[in-house]
Amino acid sequence: MTGLYDALAVPFGWVLHLFYIIFDNYLVSLFILTLLVKLLLLPSSISQQKNSAKQARLQPKLNRIRQKYSNGGQPTREMQMKIQEETQALYQKEGFSPMSGGCLPLLIQFPIMIGLYGVVYTPLSKVLNISTDLINKAVTALNVTPVETGRGNAMNRVEIQLLSDINANNMPDFLAPYAEDILRLKDQFMLFGKLDLTQIPNWKEPSILWLIPALVLVLGLVTSLIMFQKQKQQNPEMAKNPSMGCMTFMSPLMSVWFTFMFPAGVGVYWIMSSFFTLVQTVLLNITHNPQKVIAKNMIDETVERRSREASIIKLKEFEDNK
Repeated sequence: MTGLYDALAVPFGWVLHLFYIIFDNYLVSLFILTLLVKLLLLPSSISQQKNSAKQARLQPKLNRIRQKYSNGGQPTREMQMKIQEETQALYQKEGFSPMSGGCLPLLIQFPIMIGLYGVVYTPLSKVLNISTDLINKAVTALNVTPVETGRGNAMNRVEIQLLSDINANNMPDFLAPYAEDILRLKDQFMLFGKLDLTQIPNWKEPSILWLIPALVLVLGLVTSLIMFQKQKQQNPEMAKNPSMGCMTFMSPLMSVWFTFMFPAGVGVYWIMSSFFTLVQTVLLNITHNPQKVIAKNMIDETVERRSREASIIKLKEFEDNK
């Protein structure tokens, strides 16, 4: 996983380094980078929203297919195969792909997420552009040992730990050209002078770092509740499924659990990402409201059908006048 982090972190590191040169602030640079990533993924999110609206429109037809072969009870294996065949035929006819609204967006976001985590873990090499040889030399000189938490590879956190341990008094001579930049970056990792973003929140010991998981939980719950409400409006039957309610709460809770596994700097990225996701969800529900999308599609299809019918009538009249 370390190699994957390093490989995917390189392009994001270039961008974050550029933003850091421009803004001279790590958190502002991370904020801009997170916003940029969300904007790049916006077309995928809009496509997913449209796909969700199309799925809601197809749901009554899908329900009729299931009712046709269920006979009011549990479908047999043969009936299930017929349901799948007619469902696929309906999808093909309507030009609908369940993949575009399900796994595909997640597959697109996964390498981006890993790359961003890699950048957050390596602020000295990616943000300050210090060579890994000098970083490893400093780790040896200061006898830096990443804190073992039993969660993941400790070497992933070696730069974070070095940034936490280093100060003006123990700065190695070979890092003198970078000393001012390192100390400034270290200060920026001390949020509000109290939140040390190089440290990992401990769920057994309440501290001010618990603000990070708390914000992740609040933003995650609000976003999940909005999405659950949207799903309830689009497909009331599916919303009654207990698993939907579980997923509504499980996803934010899982995010909170992960914030106790990584340095608080990663948690800050999650907060920024969750905030942008919440804003995006609200805006897309306004600009691409499923009901409005369905109504627009119906109008477009009606216009297209009438245009096709008019063309057929004109062609018939032309042939009759020959």
